[in-house]
Formats: sequence, structure tokens, C-alpha cells
Amino acid sequence: MILRTLFDTRRSVAHAILLVCLPACLTAAPHFYHNYPYGTESLYNPLSVTLNASFDILQVTNRNNVLAAQHIGSGFRNVFDNLRNPARAIDAYGWRRFWTNEVIPLSFHTDDAQYVPNYKLHLIGGGMTYVMLAEWYEAHHWNYPRTLAVLTVAGQRLLNEAVENGDFKGPNTDPIADLLIFDPLGVVLFSIPGVPGFFADRMGLRDWSFQPFYLPQDNSLRNSGQKFSYKVALPGLESWRLFYFSGIEGMGGLSKRLNEADDLSAALGLIASRLVDVDSLNGSRKLTTKLVWAGGLFYDRNGSLLASLIFGGPRAYLARLNIFPGVLHWRAFSPGLALLYQKNGAISLGLTARWSPVGIGVASRS
Repeated sequence: MILRTLFDTRRSVAHAILLVCLPACLTAAPHFYHNYPYGTESLYNPLSVTLNASFDILQVTNRNNVLAAQHIGSGFRNVFDNLRNPARAIDAYGWRRFWTNEVIPLSFHTDDAQYVPNYKLHLIGGGMTYVMLAEWYEAHHWNYPRTLAVLTVAGQRLLNEAVENGDFKGPNTDPIADLLIFDPLGVVLFSIPGVPGFFADRMGLRDWSFQPFYLPQDNSLRNSGQKFSYKVALPGLESWRLFYFSGIEGMGGLSKRLNEADDLSAALGLIASRLVDVDSLNGSRKLTTKLVWAGGLFYDRNGSLLASLIFGGPRAYLARLNIFPGVLHWRAFSPGLALLYQKNGAISLGLTARWSPVGIGVASRS
């Protein structure tokens, strides 16, 4: 009974109200957002973050990326049904299974490790996004940047859960863990003095999200995805660092300092290819991912990603190239470019710009 009271709806609402009022650990020197006119930072704004974070799941093979097929309305209804009575959803899923699969890292089989994205994308990624958005609002002279950042993160996470839920109806504990535990804890964690600085300076945490673009041919959104990178210093090796690329991917490797500003990184690892519903119990939903090998090369300047090339992944991709604004120039215009190449020979090409949260694309017929 003690555990169940943690999910009492009234207490959750009170905690959320308190969370909005918490002070952020912003300083005169920003940790994550520097307003660079090039790379991933040049595209960073609340709308682009929302597109990448909310539609992140559309990367996997068995999720339709046609916008009209998203069932967002029914997704919201089921998410709110589960949030209104979380104890009922957890009863169907199983309390022990909920804590060991979703919250406490005690299960190490991939089918039972739903906590992995909760920690790396919601706790750390969500907390970092909160601070970076607050810094963005502050840099662009918005009033109440911390409150706006909390509201922006909350909105994009709700939309993310609705998109992930889709047309499923029934007990779903994933939004309970994400929205009632890890997302609030991420804001709290990154509101502790020293935490943003630790992740920015010691862990080299940066947002390296993709460049989403709209394809009018089939009303689809392509190349969406929220990504994070880490660079950790190696003792005695001044120009080399450990490198990790995180999203639906988990790829590790090395980063080489080329000069005072530029780094070249390479990584190899696993990426989620498909979502699979496993071990359903009492009508509840338990999703896991099927993983495939992938590798990538990354070139950044002052932590702002200029270009990436990723080999392998979902949707039978052979290669995905992202070149961000600041690399290509046409007169005064510096567009971003995304090129997606699949095994069947299909090619998707998208163009992005600093002034738009979403690009425009065209695709060949496969």
C-alpha cells in the first residue's frame, strides 16, 4: 500500500505544481546552449526539440511515419486514462514487474530492461533538455524561461507518449514511469547546483538531434529523432576522449580533437530496429526493441554537430547523412541537408533551414 500511494493522482498533481516552481541552476555562463550559428545548435528551438522528441519513435521500422496514421487523439485518451489511475494499470502489469522492469535496474534481459531509455532519455536527456531550453528562452529574452522550459518539456513528453501509445487501448505503464517518475526527476536532478556543469563539462553532454523533414508525397515525417552525445576525457591522452552516441542508439567509440574547436568521432553499437509487444499480461502492454548493429562518423565544432554519417539501422537503412547549417553555403543561405539511403535503393532528401523547425523533402520511388 505504501508503494501505491506514490501514484495517488492528487499527490502527483501537487508534485507537478511544486516542480514548476523549483529554481533552475542557470548561471551567467550557459551550460548547453551557446547560440552558435552553425551545426545542431543553429537549428535548436522549442519547436524543433518538440518534433524530434515527440516523434522519435517514428524511426523504427514497424511504426508508420505517415502523419495521418498516428492516432494521436486515441493515444492521448489512453495515456490520460492510465495517468488518472496509475495503480490500476500497474495492478494489471504487476507491481514487482513494474519496479524491476521500468524503474529499478534489476533485470538485465533486453525484454525486461524498459528502464534503459527511462534513465538515459527521460532522466538525463529530459533534465538536460530542460536546462538547454531554459537557456534558449533566456538567450532570446523570453520572460520566465525556467517555467517555459518545464512546460515545453512536459508538452513534448505528453505528445511523445501519445504517439508511442498509438491506437492501443488498455493498461500501459510506460507513460506512468516516464511522466510521473523520470521526467520530473530529470528536472529536479538538473536543478541541483553543479549537476548541469558536471554533465556539460565532465561528461561532454550535448544535443545532437536529427533534422526532421516533411515529405509532401506521402504526408510523412522523416529523419526525426532526439540524440545525445557524450565525450569523456581519457587520462594522459589530451587529444582523445571516450565517445558515446545515445538515442534509440547506443554506440560507443572514440573522439579525436583535430584543433581547438573541431572534433572527429567514430562509434559502433546497437540501434533499435523494431518495437515488439512481449509477455503481455491482463491486457497490459510491454514493449521491447529488437536491436541491429550500426556505426557512425561525427564531425563537430565546439560541441555543435556539423555532420554525421550513420551506417545501418531501422527501415533497412544503408546510410543516413546529416549535414547541418554552417557547412554548405549558397550566397547568404546556409541550408542543412539530410540524405537517407535504403537497401532497396530508395533515397529521401530533405533540406532544412535555421528559421524553420522542420525541413521539406522529396523521395525517389522504390
